[in-house]
Amino acid sequence: MDSAGRKRATDTVQRLLRTWLSLNNVLILSSSAIVTGILAHFIRKFHERGTHVIFQEVIAVVTLFLYLFAVFAPALKGYRGYLLPLNLALSYLWLTNLIFSSQDYSGHRCHYHSPAYIGHCRLKHAVQAFNIVGFTSLLSSVVAESLMWFRSRRSSPGTTGSRLGDGEKGSAPLTSNPGATTGAPNATNATNGTRV
Repeated sequence: MDSAGRKRATDTVQRLLRTWLSLNNVLILSSSAIVTGILAHFIRKFHERGTHVIFQEVIAVVTLFLYLFAVFAPALKGYRGYLLPLNLALSYLWLTNLIFSSQDYSGHRCHYHSPAYIGHCRLKHAVQAFNIVGFTSLLSSVVAESLMWFRSRRSSPGTTGSRLGDGEKGSAPLTSNPGATTGAPNATNATNGTRV
């Protein structure tokens, strides 16, 4: 494959990864906004909050704040998957949210731990559903960010695994003799025959 075809294929893959990341970021932003709203309603209306609800609200608010900015990151030309550590950390925190909501709201537990009206249980099940959406979107973002990060590390010069000295990149070939390509004096000075 020639260099133009390779560049087109790389551009297509980068565009697909950026689109995938953009969709994931929108899903993460929307699910964190919904979870934040529902849990803020629970905290305001009911006095028996519990540590699980507070923890879930804090994680949803932090995610909402961070993804107000991160949603635009894939559109930046120089973006190379720099939010991978953030997505990895938030995916574990959202997994904890999912576990807490499953412990609190699954089965008949919702009726025992909620006020008399059934709408409260439906809202709790919505929190559980959007915790699932947020967690799976974060996992998908981790995969996309990893692919983008490793592809950029592989293709950037000066990193491990890159092929320096390719003729098509326009750089000089690397040799073991440092003065061979630059014209600098070697170990011996040619004019007077002495070693430098």
